[in-house]
This record gives sequence, C-alpha cells and structure tokens, in this order.
Amino acid sequence: MIRTKIILGSLGFIPFGLFTTLPWILGEHIAEFSLSLLAIYGGVILSFLGGMIWGWPNEFLNKKVLFLGVLFSLVGFVIIFLVQRHLLLTLILNFIFFPLFYLFEKNNSDMFLDLDYQKLRLSLTTAVSGCYLLSFLNFL
Repeated sequence: MIRTKIILGSLGFIPFGLFTTLPWILGEHIAEFSLSLLAIYGGVILSFLGGMIWGWPNEFLNKKVLFLGVLFSLVGFVIIFLVQRHLLLTLILNFIFFPLFYLFEKNNSDMFLDLDYQKLRLSLTTAVSGCYLLSFLNFL
C-alpha cells in the first residue's frame, strides 16, 4: 500500500513543482497566473487534508481534533477566496499551514506509526514548503 501512496503523493506534487517553476521556464509574464494556480492548488489540498481527518479512527477523534480539521479546511477556502487580491498573502498562508498540518497529523494520527508513511509525509511537506519558499523569489 505504501507504494501506491508514494505514487499518488508524487503525482499530487507535480502541480506544486510545475506552478513554481513555470515563471522561470516561460518568463515573468506567466508568473502571476502560475503563482495564483500554485496558491489555489495549495488551498484545495489543505481543504482536502483537513477533511481527511473526519475519516480517522474514532479513538483519535475528539472535539479539538475535529475543530482543527475544519480550521485547516477553512484556511484552504480563505486562500482560494483571497488569491486574486492578495497573492503574496495566500502563498505565505500555504507556506505556514502545510508544515502546521504535518505537525498536527504527526501528533494526532496513528498513520505516523508507519515509518514509511512518516517519511513520505515529511518528504512531501518539505517539497511543497520548498515550492512556496521558491515562489517568494518572484516578489523580490
């Protein structure tokens, strides 16, 4: 099963990498559009991650965990809503909330008992955070 998760996680990372590098490949004229897509895709993924919590086994669920799951989903929605007017802010929110979700999941999910899953999530979160960090270079 971990092989499937690695493949799907890698496929899910492709848009992050693509939208981050397109401004350097195609030029600055595509930067705002590409970075907007990067922010929107991040908002969608954060919403998905937050909703995923509702499928965790009951022994890991309590009001605080469910509330935080909804909070991550709402942050994803806010990112999508604000991207047209506050692009840099939405990129910053993604940069902050992806690692926060990783820490939240690590401290609250039994899936982190699987070391392969833990490595996969750390790799994906680091790569996604790196994409947002690189995206800030377009604002210098």
